Formats: sequence, structure tokens, C-alpha cells
Amino acid sequence: MTLLDILPSLRGTTTSRLDPTVWPPTTHYHHGRITVGGVDLDEVADRFGSPTYVLDDVGRRDAADAISRGFRGSEVLYSTSSLLTGGVARLVAGQHLSLVVHSQHELVFARRNGVDPDRIVLVITSDESGSCSALMLEGGRVGRIVVDAGAPIESLRSSAPDPQKTLVRVHDSRSADTVIRRVVDAPALELIGVRCDAAPTPDDIRDQVLTAVAVMCDTYREHRMLTSQLQVGIVTGGTGHQGVAELGDALENAVDEACIRNRFPRRRIAVDFGATVTARAAVTVCRVCGVDRTRPGAPAVAVEDNGAGSAMAGVTAEPVSAAIANRHPLGPTDIFAITDSRDVTGGLLCSGVVLSQDIRAGDVIALVSRDGRDPLDSSTVVSVAHGRAQQLHAD
Repeated sequence: MTLLDILPSLRGTTTSRLDPTVWPPTTHYHHGRITVGGVDLDEVADRFGSPTYVLDDVGRRDAADAISRGFRGSEVLYSTSSLLTGGVARLVAGQHLSLVVHSQHELVFARRNGVDPDRIVLVITSDESGSCSALMLEGGRVGRIVVDAGAPIESLRSSAPDPQKTLVRVHDSRSADTVIRRVVDAPALELIGVRCDAAPTPDDIRDQVLTAVAVMCDTYREHRMLTSQLQVGIVTGGTGHQGVAELGDALENAVDEACIRNRFPRRRIAVDFGATVTARAAVTVCRVCGVDRTRPGAPAVAVEDNGAGSAMAGVTAEPVSAAIANRHPLGPTDIFAITDSRDVTGGLLCSGVVLSQDIRAGDVIALVSRDGRDPLDSSTVVSVAHGRAQQLHAD
């Protein structure tokens, strides 16, 4: 029990340590403990183990709704780059969003969890050259594929009788022409549009859309093919779904300008807004095993692990916000590294984490990344809403 618990009147004079632009909207303090979706996070650690990735059902639905409203009239694509579980796949399917996948495993998994194949977009890049044929043959036909300049287009095959609908990723007009020629010459593929990627600023959205529509015009002049879709990726860099309405207006204005300038009919627009359905909707919960204050560079907090995977190989690239979830901390803060308790060398999981200096073994830490990703790559995923927690199974 802390002083704030004994004298609750002091709580109103303290400044919240939880940034409302990062943490899920249902995050609150309740008797000194952090709750998300009405569920105490330390109870999540007790029940499901450590680390556990907690999804705020209200937050993720709000994010999906905000994106759909902001890009009104456009098809919204949800990327799997943050997390793909059965629960998330069913959420995407239930809200009539389309799903962007990047591997054969994600493709098969999405289909098995009810995502309409016509709403699956498979992105094939140059580093997947050894598995592209297998993706198409074993996964079956999908709604669309997106090919980059280095993709082995000639080797792509489809198990379906009709050609696979294909978009070409546009970086600039010169390189796009070469890729488009290869797609046009591939009998298993049908060119239906182009994709461009832009930073979340009106100026860059305008520039990229102007280039993409110009490429579509050139394609018609050279190949007599009237492409029907423009796909735009908005690289948010973990900014969440804030300002979506402004970006939606910028996209609409850019498409109007590009079509008028090139005397080109307005195309169907699809927007890939990255991993933002889980931004401000996810928290990673982990329990402290010990604190090493003698570690060179920065003190380290060792956390329990229940089988985390790829994060063990290195440091997360995403900045995180952190807080002690099971009690009110006391005293000043310090910058800590989070390490794996199973690794005898203290394997680094993430660094630059600001926590109270009085952190100790047995505490429960809540970590939040700005783009909604799981910084510890937890094997357990839990959805919380209205005071209830439910594990989402990935199989």
C-alpha cells in the first residue's frame, strides 16, 4: 500500500504518467493499479503469464472506425505487420476491411479465419524471390497481389483458371515502366492498377499520387490498358490514427488534381494505413524477475518470458512508454533496459524505457509502442473489454 492509497485526496494533485496519445483510451488507474478495458493488468499477468500482449477491444474498434470515416469512399486495407491472430483476422473480416498479408503463412491463416479471399492483398517484394511460386500455388488465388521491381514476376503461377489481379508498386515513372511491361507480358497476371507509398503529409501524398496517376496514363497510352485501381500506402511511422480526416481530405484532393491534370477518369482508391488498427489499442504486460543496477550503460530490468520469439534476437526499433501496473510508483525515474530472464547473459529486449527507480522484483510492467506493435513479441494474446479478458488463440 502506497501513500496515494492511504490518502486518495493526494491523487488529484499528481500528474498522470500515461500519455493519452499513446495508451489505449480505456486505460485508467484504479486503486493504484492500471486497468485497460476494465481489467487490472497485474491480474492479466497472474492469469495468462508473462509477457502477454493485451488488445483493448474498444480502442481497436475505434481505430478501425476512425480510419474508415477518415478515408470515406476508399477501401481500407489493414496490414498484418503489427499482429495477426484469429481474433484480429475475424475483426478485420467483421468490419469489412481488407487484409494485407506478406507471407504464405499469413495468407493461409487469414483464409482459415474467415477473411474473404477477394479482400486479401498479398504483397510480394524482391526478398521473397524463393517463395513466390509457392505462395501462389499453395495459397490459391487472392483478391490482388502487389509486385515490386525485384519480384520474380515470370515465375508466378496461380491455381485459379483466371489471371491473378495485380498492382505494380510505383517508386518513380522510369522504374515503373519496366515492371509494368513484365506484368503485361506475364500470362498468369492481369494488371489492374498501381500502388504508391507516401509520408503522412499532404504535400507528399500529393506528389506520390501525381506520379502514380501519371504512370497509369502512360500505361494506357503504351499498352492500351485502362487500369482501374490506385492503392496508396500511408507510412504513419507509429503516429496512430490521429489526423486521419485531414489525410483523407489530402488524398481526395490529390486524386482529383491528378485526374484533372492528366484528363484521366477517377479510379477506385484503396488505402493501406499500416498497423494503426492496434495503435492506442495494445499493451504488453510482463512481470519483473529482478533488477540489475550494476549493468554497464543502463540498469536492467529482467522480465519473465513465456516463449517469446523473434524479439529475443535484438532490440525493438520502436520507442515505448512504460509504467508499473500493480501499484503507484514512488520517487524519481530512471532509464532502464528490459532483458530476458532466461538468457544468462541478460539478452536485451528493448532499451530506453523510463520507469520509477523503486522498481523491484514481483512488479508488473506495462509497455506501449506508438504503432501498436508488441515490443516483446509475446506468445500469448488477450482481448479485454468491459471488465472481461479473453485469450485469442492463433491456431
